[in-house]
Amino acid sequence: MSVVQEIIKLQNIDSQLQDIAELLGDLPIKVESLKDEESSLITSLENGKLHLKELDLHLNKFEGQLKDINIKIEKHKDQLFLVTNNKQYDALQLEIDHLKTKLDEIETKSLEYTEEKEELEERIKTESENLGTLSSKLKERRIKLENLMNQSSEEKSKLESDRKNHICDIDESILSQYSRIQNARGGLSVVSISGSACGGCGAFIPPQIITEVRANTLARTCDSCSRFLYWDSE
Repeated sequence: MSVVQEIIKLQNIDSQLQDIAELLGDLPIKVESLKDEESSLITSLENGKLHLKELDLHLNKFEGQLKDINIKIEKHKDQLFLVTNNKQYDALQLEIDHLKTKLDEIETKSLEYTEEKEELEERIKTESENLGTLSSKLKERRIKLENLMNQSSEEKSKLESDRKNHICDIDESILSQYSRIQNARGGLSVVSISGSACGGCGAFIPPQIITEVRANTLARTCDSCSRFLYWDSE
């Protein structure tokens, strides 16, 4: 097998490997992205539920405090009718006013916490629904990815094995040149001559080089794009 034929065979193997990669496409990345999004939602939900419990504890505490203060206010109001002098009356009234101020403060805090709780409950509900949708989508894409990987795994392994065995027969300098061209030219390192032009870039190929390429004895490249050239007799 000539050097050119070896390069052509290598490119055929690499093209098939590229086809498998394109078959999978960006699905693995999308699956990973969905997993990250799912994890983020789960964390947000867990934190939200913990904070909801904290809010409930505060609200229960406020409820108890309000109940105690109201009882004290009513008790002091009853005592107003039993006092015998203005000093006692003023002292009780001052304590009632103080308790009412404290009552207003706690009621304001309780209202703020209640509003925060309602907003948090709505957020948790929305995130739970989003998580359900996301988990279903993730499961669907995981199954699709698994099926694609199973279908192509055996073929990919065979091609990689063929490639490993094949490159042993190619000179290292030629292989290195092939790899550089492949990276620079979108995976296409060897092209046929079309008429008197390079099948890769369309540049004119001199008759002498065409003759050498047709003889299939030397590995010649296009002066313009550096791709290896071969003559397609068909």
